[in-house]
Order: sequence, then C-alpha cells, then structure tokens
Amino acid sequence: MEQKPEPQQLWSSPSERVVFLFKSINKIYRDQLYKKSRQFGLTGPQIGLIMGLHKHPDSTLNEISDRVGLSKSTVSGIVDRLVSHGIVIREIPENNRRIVQLSLSPEWQKNNAIHKLFSQLITDTLRNASEEEMNKIITGLEILHDLINTDKT
Repeated sequence: MEQKPEPQQLWSSPSERVVFLFKSINKIYRDQLYKKSRQFGLTGPQIGLIMGLHKHPDSTLNEISDRVGLSKSTVSGIVDRLVSHGIVIREIPENNRRIVQLSLSPEWQKNNAIHKLFSQLITDTLRNASEEEMNKIITGLEILHDLINTDKT
C-alpha cells in the first residue's frame, strides 16, 4: 500500500505552502459564510454583495461587480432580487443622472446585524487559541501584510 505524502512534501518552496494555506483558509471561511448565509435565506453571492455594500455604501453596479468579482450581469440579477426583498435600494444621484448608486436599505441596516455575525465567525474560531498561538498568528499576519503592502517598484 502506497503511503500518502506528508503535507510538507507537497510544496517545492515555502512560498507555495503560504499560498496553499492562504487559499485553504479563505475557502474554509467562505464555506462557513455560505453556510451561515443560508440561515438568512440568502445565497453566498447575495451575502457577498450585502457585505460589499455594508463596507462601501452608495457604490455603483460596476464598483460592486469589481469588488465581489462577479460579472456586471450577474450582479445586476442579484441586485434585482435584493431590491425585491427590500434589502438593497437603487438611487439616481441628482448631480449625475447617468449612474445608479446602490446601498442597503435603512430597514435592513437597522434590523440585521449580519456583518457582526461574520466577524464573529473569526472570533469564535480563535476563542480556543492560546495567548502564544494568538501572538504567532498576529505576528505572521503582520509580516505577510507588510510584505504584500511594500511597494517593490
């Protein structure tokens, strides 16, 4: 019987392992978000759009499309469904009648703390980490952040 290779043998360099772990963590988090979103009767892409509008109110369809990584036509369909449910509102600004701004309805914002629920996912996940583990996680993420954020031109 052939032995399965140890995880560390799957990468030819430490940077490949970082990429793998980053993608793996992102997928696990997205899967958990989608599972939670179903509790609200929403799809994952709808939740992504809601979160995008929460962080960037008064965005245009193009801006939201870029932020969530979906085509403009797909986002348009999602917006239509969210508008019909009273979650998203469309507004045409007085100063530029050629664009449509999207935002979360005041009723949705007042009655739904969905963004808090999602940040709570990370908090709950890290609850069992020791102080030493938390410090290592923070240090590693700060290093990665600084490396990615450094202008290398």
